[in-house]
Amino acid sequence: MANIQDHEQRYALANELHARPFPSLEAPCFAAYIAIKRPENAVSRDRQADVDHLLALLDRYGTAHPKPGANHFFGEIGKYRLKWEQHTEFVTYTIFGDGNAEKPFDPSMFDVFPEDWLAQAPGVRVTSALIRVEELPSEDVMRKKIDAWFVPESVAASYVLDKAAIVAGDFRIDEGGHLRFAVVAGKTCTPRRIGRIVQRIGEIETYKQMSMLGL
Repeated sequence: MANIQDHEQRYALANELHARPFPSLEAPCFAAYIAIKRPENAVSRDRQADVDHLLALLDRYGTAHPKPGANHFFGEIGKYRLKWEQHTEFVTYTIFGDGNAEKPFDPSMFDVFPEDWLAQAPGVRVTSALIRVEELPSEDVMRKKIDAWFVPESVAASYVLDKAAIVAGDFRIDEGGHLRFAVVAGKTCTPRRIGRIVQRIGEIETYKQMSMLGL
């Protein structure tokens, strides 16, 4: 491969993946994820507007600001943890919370984002998702839960990380306006692995949406 020229940002882009560490999550827990993009000229947008919107949220909770020039942030807001990432064409917010709501995929898990703050977002929603993380019960119980949580003809479920966990989703927007994903963690699925799975779900869903914008 010595004769092919590298893109000028190839190494920087590869290293960026490792500059944004995965969260550490213990089952049961949940994540609420949203990706926001300017409808037009997203690449050349005013990136400070992204930061200002983040700071406005942090100020609501009295949370310290990230360092100037930061393109990612991880900190606490109230009783939750927030991960914010600024990408070339969009920004993402992920809320992590301990435990699970009694009602599976309860849209109130998004209440940490104030309605007036969402209305002031410098862009539009590309996608949003609720991710429910549970410990693995018996397979029969898990099948019944998946059947109840998702549309049967659309649901996709698979083992991941050498069968350390199961990921399921139906890629449909529910009545609350969000996609649903379930992560069922087995005994060998460590908190770091759970965090990696949850983060990858958000990334894959967002890039799926971004790739379909050109269709």
